Amino acid sequence: MSKMYFASGPSRFDGNHNVFICADSKGQMMFKGLGNLGNIASMMGSLQSLPEKMKELNARMENEYVTANSPCGGVIVIMSCTGKVQSTTIEAVELQGAVLEQAITEACNAAGALAKQTYASSISEMAGEMDINLPGMDGLINSLAGNG
Repeated sequence: MSKMYFASGPSRFDGNHNVFICADSKGQMMFKGLGNLGNIASMMGSLQSLPEKMKELNARMENEYVTANSPCGGVIVIMSCTGKVQSTTIEAVELQGAVLEQAITEACNAAGALAKQTYASSISEMAGEMDINLPGMDGLINSLAGNG
């Protein structure tokens, strides 16, 4: 079992709020009282690799596809998770005019929503793997998925 070292004192920011610092025998620092921002050094290291990880994620999402149908089932759209339509299939030949246009629109919108959800889930998973847990992160990811 490693020894833990503790210190506390007034915050340098305003002098009114105490910040509690805890370090183990290996020098790993944890800042108590800051919630999810406690391990700042580790988070900063993770944030430095974020641009490269996002490039990798974007490349992966360009090659990952979702499929959605119109409510009537007559139109199928395959879309990349970056929002590019790969294909549109019209299976109900009886659909014509405004009804066909509506079915295409609904299938595209459904595929777009599914692509956004898949992309947001992948970002959330990546942030978890990188141990990035910033305040407001869930709201940001929800807004990417169109839920916020």
